Amino acid sequence: MHRTLILATLVTLAAPAISLAAGQQHPADTARDHPAASAHANAMAGQAGAAGIETCTATTNTLIDHLEKGDFTAATANFDANMKANLGADKLSQFWKHVTGQVGTLQGRGAPQNMMYAGHAVITLPLHFEKGDANAQVACDADGKVAGFFLRPASAPASSG
Repeated sequence: MHRTLILATLVTLAAPAISLAAGQQHPADTARDHPAASAHANAMAGQAGAAGIETCTATTNTLIDHLEKGDFTAATANFDANMKANLGADKLSQFWKHVTGQVGTLQGRGAPQNMMYAGHAVITLPLHFEKGDANAQVACDADGKVAGFFLRPASAPASSG
């Protein structure tokens, strides 16, 4: 009787191994990652994004510092190859002189806003000129290089009337 019970137990334990040998998949082959693995990946991506935003914020402030001083070669030092090819120091100088001719000298800056978009850190920095406000928007690539620079008029405040 004990031999029959032991034999039945062995057959029960051996059946999964036999079915695996017959070509069925092992459960581990179809298992999904534990949700904690994706949470860890998201946390790491968040840390990388935070570091990119911090770097891009510093780059944005440095860019505006150089524009304010009229040092356009230094202003383009952190541009990526595409930006340097399309907005070199000479064009940037012409652009900035046109801006300051329209709105006067830069008087101050507001608090930067930031976001990640398509792998780029994007910083929006409010700029206060003598005759109006504008928003400088700088996009930085993963290497911290300026991949985009826009200067847009600040949104007009909503009227209360």
